[in-house]
Amino acid sequence: MAKYHIINTTTNIVENTVEWDGDTNKWNPEDGYVAVGSTICGIGWKYNSGGVGIGTTSGDADSMWIPQVGYATTI
Repeated sequence: MAKYHIINTTTNIVENTVEWDGDTNKWNPEDGYVAVGSTICGIGWKYNSGGVGIGTTSGDADSMWIPQVGYATTI
C-alpha cells in the first residue's frame, strides 16, 4: 500500500489522503478527482503537476506541491 493524495481537479487542492494499492479495479477516485502517489504534502495543499518539490508561494509554478494558508504562505 502507498500513500495517495486525492486532488480536486477543478481547484487542484488536496482534499484527502488515503492508503491504496493503486488497483483501479478495487477502487478509484470519484469523477472530478485524481489520486497522486506521494509522501510529501497534506490536505489543503495545492498540486501543480508540472513542478517538482515543495514551493513557498501560491505563484510558485516550478514546484509540485504548494502549501496554502496555515502553512506559512498564502493562496
